[in-house]
Amino acid sequence: MFEHNYDLSRFVTDLRRITGEESDESGIVRRIAPLAGKLAATPGFMTETDENYDEAQGFCLRLLHEEPDHSNAVFLFSWLPGRGTPAHNHKTWGVVVGVEGEEKETWWRRVDDGTQAGYAQLEPLSERRLTPGDVSSFLSDDIHTVCNDTERVSWSLHIYGRHINHTGRSEFDPVARTEKAYVLNVA
Repeated sequence: MFEHNYDLSRFVTDLRRITGEESDESGIVRRIAPLAGKLAATPGFMTETDENYDEAQGFCLRLLHEEPDHSNAVFLFSWLPGRGTPAHNHKTWGVVVGVEGEEKETWWRRVDDGTQAGYAQLEPLSERRLTPGDVSSFLSDDIHTVCNDTERVSWSLHIYGRHINHTGRSEFDPVARTEKAYVLNVA
C-alpha cells in the first residue's frame, strides 16, 4: 500500500531523526532502508524533470537534499543503457532503492592490506539485480560496481551518510589492481 503523502520532506525529517539517534552504521541502514523504499514507491516521486543524463559519465546524479555539513545526502541517479561505475567504495554508509528499470550490482572484497598507495587487489564476491522496490545497503568500506546492462535508462534513489564527493572515497580497477580518488559530476 502506497502512502501518497510520504514525500522528500517527511523522509528528510525521518533521516535526521534516525541519524541523530543512531551512531552504528548497520543500525542506521537497517532503519533507513524501509523508509527509502517507501519514498521511492510514492506515486509521483520521480518527475519528467528527473530525466537528466551525463553522456560522458554514463549516469547522472541529482542532489535532492544535503545538510550544510554534507551529511544526510539524498540523490536520484539516472543510468544510461550499457553504462555504469568502476568498482568503488563510499567511505560512508548508504542505502539504494531501485525506482525504475534494472541495475546489476557486483560486490567485491579487497584482499590486499591497503598499505601500498595506488594499489588494490580485489576479488568478486557476488552479483545481484536491483529492480523497482529492491533495496541495497552498504557500509563505509564495502566495494561494489553498478551497471545498467539493459537497453533502457534506469533510475535509483541513493541515500548516504555523507555526500559522496566529500568522503575521500576510491575507485578501483580490479584488472590493473589500481586505486585512485573517485569524484562524480553532480547535476
